[in-house]
Amino acid sequence: MDYSAGASHAGGKPDEGRVMEEVQATLRMQYIQEFYQTVRDHCFKLCISSPGSSLSSSEQKCLGRCMDRYQDATGVVTKAVLGMQGMQ
Repeated sequence: MDYSAGASHAGGKPDEGRVMEEVQATLRMQYIQEFYQTVRDHCFKLCISSPGSSLSSSEQKCLGRCMDRYQDATGVVTKAVLGMQGMQ
């Protein structure tokens, strides 16, 4: 990260707001990558019995359903977390 562009006029310190936004964006990206890696690994183990050069139609359907389930579950968890944050 280049903090020189976001330096404030007083003392050359980086703009804390900008730094926090960059850190949060990086953390979000890491979470998304880890989430999809986990989903991919889980769904592959669940749906692919013998890996080959192509997927059968049943394997494709299984993978689609598995991915959909994970996305639905993530939506439920996200709503619950946001709801709890709103109560604080």
